[in-house]
Amino acid sequence: MMGGGGRKGEVCCACCGAPCYHSNYKLRVVCVECSPNLDICLACFASGVTVGQHLHNHAYRFEECPDGKMLGGDWNLDELVQLLEGLEQFGYGNWTDVACYVDTKNPVECRTAANQYFVNGPIAKRTYLESERGKAIDHTLQWRHSPDKRTMLPANDISLEERIQLGWLPVRDEFEVEHANDAETLVAVLDPARNEDLEEDLDAALKATHVEMYQSKLRERQRRRQVAREFGLVKEFCAEDELNRQGIKKRKDNKAELLEKLRLAANFQTCDEHSKFIANISRERDLRGRIRELTRYRKNGIRRIRDAEDYEEQRSRRNRLKKLLSDGGDDGSPAPREIPPEIDLDTVTTIFGLPGYDMLSVQEKRLCASLRLHPNLYISYKTCLIRDHLQKRRGQIPRPLHPAGLDKNHKKKIYNFLVHSGWISAY
Repeated sequence: MMGGGGRKGEVCCACCGAPCYHSNYKLRVVCVECSPNLDICLACFASGVTVGQHLHNHAYRFEECPDGKMLGGDWNLDELVQLLEGLEQFGYGNWTDVACYVDTKNPVECRTAANQYFVNGPIAKRTYLESERGKAIDHTLQWRHSPDKRTMLPANDISLEERIQLGWLPVRDEFEVEHANDAETLVAVLDPARNEDLEEDLDAALKATHVEMYQSKLRERQRRRQVAREFGLVKEFCAEDELNRQGIKKRKDNKAELLEKLRLAANFQTCDEHSKFIANISRERDLRGRIRELTRYRKNGIRRIRDAEDYEEQRSRRNRLKKLLSDGGDDGSPAPREIPPEIDLDTVTTIFGLPGYDMLSVQEKRLCASLRLHPNLYISYKTCLIRDHLQKRRGQIPRPLHPAGLDKNHKKKIYNFLVHSGWISAY
């Protein structure tokens, strides 16, 4: 807006009529709600002056003097901002790259302006202290990003080899590979559009979304690092890795494994609901295991609890015997065969200690002792009878292959015993 007392081409304030640009201020305020837009000087804007339909709470924007120079030199506002951005991106001393970033100044001018305005000038005297070098804090995050010495992982807790394996940097309290390690790619390719007068709203919103996503990943990274520090996960991981190297397998915790599998369900449940849910699932697993165990007992002809205890004891003995036989003798020689080629029933006076004795139940031991029957021969005939019984139940034609050495009385007594015990049914 042109004031009446201003010179030709000079922008004057709509409130006081004074020029908006003078020796001290190179900016003006433009009200974007009034039509046409009003130009206001900084003094009237700071005082909250109202004129006509213009109110002090209207939206506004700042505009720079086209030919105005900042800090008493020949650098305008955009060039100074580009100089600071170039110094932040390329570092102090890389004047060629900084000059390419500014695009309107050469390396010598960039170095002179940086030293004159920001290193040796009045700005440096009020903002820079040599004693505070290297102690800068990132204020753009909502948490304190620099490590706290009270919460850092003690460097003496893990060895140098473990640090290298983990990629842990104790001084920075960081890892070489962090959570969402490629999070920086969200903002690395963003163009600040510093040379454009106006930027489309869609592009600006997209860039803001990328920045929010990046900050969210940084917060999650910091949270994970804090959890690892509070619960000592690094030290625990190193201890577990050492056990794996020694070949010692860590005992599995079924409850912990179940919690890990159902962790996703916790996002949709309260604490009490999730606790009850885990308890019910654990109870279901225990019941299913008990049902499988009882089914195995029934398949082996066991119908009473005390018989099940004897069965488990004998099964453990058989497993130890099988392991001993598979490993061989004490001198490394191969274990002898458990079943002799020929069995003479007339030489059997006692079955105690004979091969197959530990595989018999109490009732089967009594039967074999009364018949003076070798345990292995009884087991072979029992296997043949059960196999024939299963073939008949399936509708197949059995092909009896009974072991030799048994008379009819022995076969009949063994058959009646198996029917009475529930191993087979009469047919």
